[in-house]
Amino acid sequence: MNSTEQNNEHIRLFVSAHKQAVFPDGASIIPIQVGAANTENLFPDTLHDNEGENISDKNPMYCELTAQYWAWKNAKADYYGFCHYRRYFDFSGIHHEQNDYGEIIDDFIDKRTIEKYGLNDDSIAASVKGWDVITSPINDVRLIGGFSNLKEHWAADKHLRIEDLEHMMEILCRRHPDYRQDASHVLNGHKAAFCNMFIMRKDIFFAYNEWLFPLLDEFTSTSDFSRADTQTLRTVGHLSERLLNIFLAHQQRIGKHWKIKTLQCVHFTHPELYKTELEPLDRNPRLTVPVVFAADNNYVPMLTTTIYSMLKNADPERYYDIIVLQRDISKENRQSMADFFRAFPHAHLRFFNVSQIISGYELTTHNEHISIETYYRFIIQQILPFYSKIIYLDSDLVVNGDITELYDTDLGDAAIGAVHDLDFLGNLNMKNGERAQYVQRKLHMHDPYGYFQAGVLVMNLERMREIHTVKEWLGIASDPDFIYNDQDILNVACERQVKYLDYSWNVMHNCADRVNGVFAFAPAQAYQDYLRSRRDPKIVHYAGFDKPWKNPWCDFGPLYWQYAAQTPFEIQMVAMLSGLKPPKPLEHHERAIAEDSPLRKYADALAPIGSKRREVLKVTTRKLRHRE
Repeated sequence: MNSTEQNNEHIRLFVSAHKQAVFPDGASIIPIQVGAANTENLFPDTLHDNEGENISDKNPMYCELTAQYWAWKNAKADYYGFCHYRRYFDFSGIHHEQNDYGEIIDDFIDKRTIEKYGLNDDSIAASVKGWDVITSPINDVRLIGGFSNLKEHWAADKHLRIEDLEHMMEILCRRHPDYRQDASHVLNGHKAAFCNMFIMRKDIFFAYNEWLFPLLDEFTSTSDFSRADTQTLRTVGHLSERLLNIFLAHQQRIGKHWKIKTLQCVHFTHPELYKTELEPLDRNPRLTVPVVFAADNNYVPMLTTTIYSMLKNADPERYYDIIVLQRDISKENRQSMADFFRAFPHAHLRFFNVSQIISGYELTTHNEHISIETYYRFIIQQILPFYSKIIYLDSDLVVNGDITELYDTDLGDAAIGAVHDLDFLGNLNMKNGERAQYVQRKLHMHDPYGYFQAGVLVMNLERMREIHTVKEWLGIASDPDFIYNDQDILNVACERQVKYLDYSWNVMHNCADRVNGVFAFAPAQAYQDYLRSRRDPKIVHYAGFDKPWKNPWCDFGPLYWQYAAQTPFEIQMVAMLSGLKPPKPLEHHERAIAEDSPLRKYADALAPIGSKRREVLKVTTRKLRHRE
């Protein structure tokens, strides 16, 4: 055992979790599943709060306190600490920007953030050494809603009853009369540490628990929560936050002179387990056709239409592994899609969240009808290591032919199978020379007339991996100067490594009369091949702003609606035609001035966080919104 391990062996930072998550690795960091007595789904590689002496079954009321109780009764340490699967102390020793709630907001628990916030044994030991008590930041409730004191802060919560707080204080003052002064001081004040996050020296930790849990037990045994909602049931957890502050205030008042400090709290918005790759299906790979899509939640109706059209015309003797790359498709939409596609027993639908992989890259697009989902194709080579070839399809098209014919295309050594882009070729021949100048200035292609359209691709993943790593692809994609984004990047990187497909596999519809206005300027043979492909299109691509769910009279619009009308999202698409937009999710945790409010930038400038002017502004805002 090295010296670092010896220094840290008696520091135990228990991370309570009721969901599976990513946990930093370290001898000091101990994940523990809370409420384990109430579930059959026990997490692997964690402690469980239903082992040994415990109160695990009380978790719905006691929240993370069941982990605290378990540690008190079962664990041995010199220092006991507590945080949550999505909230950790910042042990870095560096001050980071935080919001009004005293939280640093970050995305993922990964190598970068573990290092950034010192979530390792050495940093934890350095932060704890020499201190008696460490708490989360002392928050001022005047800054998180304009509340004048902790009582008002409690009463404003729709799920917390003021009579419960009063009942708890009556129990405390009756059992410990010498705490009355401290309870009054804390609750009538406007500052406190929240989240039930702390680190304590062993003797203090034991004294705190011996004082705390009898209070909570009497409170629960003398209170009626039989009709309480889920959040109100958590009252005990909220009470303990206030009681921790009262306990520390009392000890300091009576002269304990404990060395107490605060550490910032970092809130991870995505602490859940993430995958870096998918698992292969238990299917004959020779018969499997992998098809990859990328979409967001708003595009689900169109995505479903595209997949349906593909399966409707696909060879039933083959099997289709359908992978959707996404970040925000709702659980409800994913379930609706899965239920719908069960009608196709020769297909398997699965979703992959790309958030972790693309985190840290500045990905932008130049057109409103193009979203950053277009870049997701760059990560396919990583998440599907068991495939050497896949089909990639945009979600604004319908497949009118058998997709297996496309997949069975022999690419040879080519990296990409694709159709020439008539729009780009037509613009190359324009007198204004803008596109030709762009090629010369930015793309530096040897033969720009080989430029292909990237909405329908057969991808040789083995060759793509040789050209660039995912990190390299996304690094290039962060360059905002590419007009056609990922399509430009693919054309530059794969030039002279393209197998050109028949135009029927990517028939771009006539958006804003571009067939005559742009396509007709392309080289004559290419234009004639395109016109011929329109007679029997295998894939119709509604590339551009003129979409059939916005304009049913657009080119090939009736063909699109033949498929769209058969999906469970038909009524949503009809609503889109009427100009209706989906309702925004309700915000359950209101701020005085919402984060996305246009007023917020002015509020931050005129009334900086922490200033008296900020406090006055928030109180005024709350009154105007009838929140008092």
